[in-house]
Parts: sequence; structure tokens; C-alpha cells
Amino acid sequence: MSQRFVEFNGMLIVSGTDVMRAHEGGGHTREMDVTMPKFASTPDFTLTIFSDDHRDDDQDTETDNSGTSFAPWAIQYLALDGVGGDDRLVISAASTNHGVSSKARVFCSYIAIGEPSGVPETVAD
Repeated sequence: MSQRFVEFNGMLIVSGTDVMRAHEGGGHTREMDVTMPKFASTPDFTLTIFSDDHRDDDQDTETDNSGTSFAPWAIQYLALDGVGGDDRLVISAASTNHGVSSKARVFCSYIAIGEPSGVPETVAD
């Protein structure tokens, strides 16, 4: 999916929404891995995890997602580890129904705010 970028008053704001894929931990876990522009230091993150009424396997059943919810359990910011030397963000989530597999399609919307790489840090007097 797409990302949006805005620079405002010396700050970089990056936002996007992407599908979280089933993680190696099983059907009760999800992970999203995206590349983003370089920040001067670890940015602040806000995220929302939600699911829609469709399943990962595209079966057309209206009751596929009856109340499945996922909560984040890890946010990894990996500076210079993304495509072309950009930064990378990895979000891991688990079902709030511990250990119960779900075929729900899960999304993560995120916002990262911080100083872009190359902008000198502000020094307090």
C-alpha cells in the first residue's frame, strides 16, 4: 500500500496503512514490515491495528471475522536497514484471543514523526 510524507517545521511525518501477514508464530500472530525515509533518530510512532470482514484466503463468508482483534506486542525501528539504506519499521501483533488462530485480514495504520536525516539537531540553551 502507499505511504504519505510531509515535512513541517523541520519535522518529517510519514504515514501509511498496510496488510499484516501471518507471522511464523502461527495464525494468531501478524507482522508488517515497511521501509520509510531516514530519520535523524528514532521517531515517535502511533499505530492502529484493525481487521475487516474478509479472510486471508479470500473465501466469501460474512461471518469470517466475528470480533477478532489484534494487539501490538513489538515495534522495531531499524535505522538504515531498509531498501536502499532507508529506515525500516517492523510491527508484530498477536490475537487478543490467546493462541486462537484467525483467518481475518488484519491491517496496521501507522504514523512516524521525527527529524529527517540530514537536519541538524536542535541544541537547547
